[in-house]
Amino acid sequence: MKKATPSQLADIRRLQAQSLGYLLIRAGQLMNERGMAIVNEAAGRPLLRDAHTRLLPHLLEPEGIRITELARRLSVSKQAVQQLVADMIEAGVATYEPDPDDARARRVVLTAHGVVEVNRGTQVLLGIERELSPLFDVRSQKQLRPLLARLLSALEL
Repeated sequence: MKKATPSQLADIRRLQAQSLGYLLIRAGQLMNERGMAIVNEAAGRPLLRDAHTRLLPHLLEPEGIRITELARRLSVSKQAVQQLVADMIEAGVATYEPDPDDARARRVVLTAHGVVEVNRGTQVLLGIERELSPLFDVRSQKQLRPLLARLLSALEL
């Protein structure tokens, strides 16, 4: 099989530069990588990996969430989610609670320590934002946050 040519790769980069979705995803990935590096460095050890951070927004539901629902939302196997949750339980940021709707099922919930760590991670992201704020004028910053919040809300439906 032939490898991609420099011209083909340049075409892809030009197309990606036109895609708001690509720019948002890539900026989010880089922001997450930087934030994880800061959090893990401060902890003196890797607390979580990028894959774990994909679960965190779903664990902010007070009643928790079933493994099967997490797997469905993330479009991954139940086994993959179980391993990530096991890692998070070992790190002390999540635990299982009985499901009040089904005695055979369990829900994943954040622990008090998990809440502290999610808060710390969010504070780190806010710090990165402050570092990057010179890239934007005040008006742009005031417009960008509500626009992204509306986009996020529409995509979460």
